[in-house]
Amino acid sequence: MSYFNYEEEPLKDIFLIDAKSFYASCECVARGLHPLKTMLVVASTADNTGSGLVLAASPLAKKKLGISNVTRLNKVPKHKDLLMVPPRMNYYIDVNIKINNIFRQYVADEDLLVYSIDESILDVTKSLNLFFPDKNMSRREKRWRLARRIQLEVKNATGIYLTVGIGDNPLLAKIALDNYSKHSKSFIDEIRYEDVEEKIWTISPMTDFWGIGERTKENLRKLNIWSIKELANADPVKLKMKFGILGLQLFHHANGIDRTILSEPAPKTREKSYGNSQVLPRDYHKQEEIEVVIKEMAEQVASRIRRQGCKTACVRLSIGFSFSEFEKGFSKQLAVPLTSSTKVLQSHLLKLFRENYEGQVVRHIGVTYSKLTHTNSLQLNLFESPTLTIKNERIDTIIDKIRDKYGFTSIVRATSLSEGSRSIARASLVGGHAGGHDGL
Repeated sequence: MSYFNYEEEPLKDIFLIDAKSFYASCECVARGLHPLKTMLVVASTADNTGSGLVLAASPLAKKKLGISNVTRLNKVPKHKDLLMVPPRMNYYIDVNIKINNIFRQYVADEDLLVYSIDESILDVTKSLNLFFPDKNMSRREKRWRLARRIQLEVKNATGIYLTVGIGDNPLLAKIALDNYSKHSKSFIDEIRYEDVEEKIWTISPMTDFWGIGERTKENLRKLNIWSIKELANADPVKLKMKFGILGLQLFHHANGIDRTILSEPAPKTREKSYGNSQVLPRDYHKQEEIEVVIKEMAEQVASRIRRQGCKTACVRLSIGFSFSEFEKGFSKQLAVPLTSSTKVLQSHLLKLFRENYEGQVVRHIGVTYSKLTHTNSLQLNLFESPTLTIKNERIDTIIDKIRDKYGFTSIVRATSLSEGSRSIARASLVGGHAGGHDGL
């Protein structure tokens, strides 16, 4: 029996809508193919080299080939019917905008939250009676009819299939989507407060429950909690002692409690870090090529913090190795004197790299700046003349202004023309992927 009285909880009509295998479906539709009956993968490198990753796979490709997103391309089984295409982010964004404009015909802007490029949350509480005024129709029937109506309209307009999770609050809608709707013939399912014991407490394994990963599962087992039901009936005081505020959140979620109201603005928080990461287009064996990319990424993120009027006091470098069963890579951070200088930040990141790199083959690089301070003051360096420090800051400012006006490639460093450079190639990407129409 639940710890909570559900009659006192907010009662909403929430849709969490997912565009099924969105990138792959977009590519199928663009080719006049059925998204659910076509074997297609969107690959970070759509060629025959075997490098790169699967960014998205159609449902049929996942079912027949046993693959998932982020599967390495050289691990994808060969199949005569399989299509492999490059990503086109601009195209996916256009389709996403079209789909969300359809959603806006059913809810006000404040009741629509674009959760990601393929998921949106709709609060249709005020819409049900508008579209289905029949007082004899149950609330459940109205919710399902409206969900089906939205599915059909999006399918007719874009060719994309939607999966809809329905809930009395956003959490229940999300769990309905992830755990039930995707396995339903109609691609629709719902969870109400009265369904919590039947549909939430029975979710197994625990990692299938939203917000619980392997590490959290192991920590829960240390408290002798082996199921969602046991989590829902655990002592919230012990959970808070073990996990802090996260423990109380887990307790509430296991009981189906989420008091989020979409129309209420979220509290504003200051961004605590800026970063960027990329999967390289091939294996990088040469140290000098890896260092070129690190320097480029250091400059790119430095430009971002300067644009925000920030300086950083901590840099982090993440390196991912290729095809290693024993070493995944390393992630190291370093406290530094407050700075936004490209040259200084490059030197700190190269120091981290050279101290930890032992000749491994590299496929992933990430750069992050944290402990940010909003300031225009210039931090002088005891080991560098003030004149040189001021000169380097002016150079960074001039380069930023030129690129802001004329684009990144209007001015590039000589190293960006060397073997292994990624900055020019990535200048035309959207969200880290190709944005053009070369996929057709």
